[in-house]
Amino acid sequence: MRRLLTALCLVAFAAPLSAQTAPNRQGFFLSLGLGGGSLGVNCPQCDFQLDDRLNGIAGYLRFGGTVSPNLLVGVEGSGWIKNSEGLERRVAAATLVFLAYPSRTAGFFFKAGAGGIRAVVEDGIDNLVGEGLVVQGGIGFDLYLSPGFAITPYVDYLYSTGVAADFDGVSLGIDLNPNLLQVGVALTIP
Repeated sequence: MRRLLTALCLVAFAAPLSAQTAPNRQGFFLSLGLGGGSLGVNCPQCDFQLDDRLNGIAGYLRFGGTVSPNLLVGVEGSGWIKNSEGLERRVAAATLVFLAYPSRTAGFFFKAGAGGIRAVVEDGIDNLVGEGLVVQGGIGFDLYLSPGFAITPYVDYLYSTGVAADFDGVSLGIDLNPNLLQVGVALTIP
C-alpha cells in the first residue's frame, strides 16, 4: 500500500513538469479505477474495540456528465473485497458524486459524494450483513494522454453511519459502520 501511494505521489507531482494535453471536460465521462483499500469498522454500541484494519482490493466505476469545465456530476459504484481465513468480506457503495476542478486547464480535482453502502461477511454457512448511509471525499489528478483519455491516480475515503447489522437475517441491534481508504489508478474518458 505504501509503495502504491508513493508511486501515485510521484506521478502526481511529476505531471505538472511534463507536457500534458489540454483536458476536454465536456459531455459524458467514464472512469474505472483499481487499487488497494484499507477497511476499518466503527461500532458505537459495542462493548469492545475493533481496531484492526484489513487491506484488500478496492475499485470503482464512475460515469456522469459535465456541468461545466470545472464541475462534473456522476454516479459511482465503489467496492472492496478481502477473502482470507475462511471468510469472504465485501463492501459495496453507490453514491452521487461531484468532482470539482479548481483549474479549467489542470487535472487536479476534489471529489465529494453521498449514498448507500452494504457490507457482507460470510463463511459459507452464516452471514453478517449491514446496510446504511455513506459519505465520501477524495482527490485525484487526471494525467491527459490525449484530450479524450487520462490516467487518474486517486485517493478516496468513505465513511458510513447507521449500518445496522443482521446476523443470518436477525437484527443484532448494533451498527457496524465500515470506513474505507482507497488508493489507486483509474482510466478516465473525460
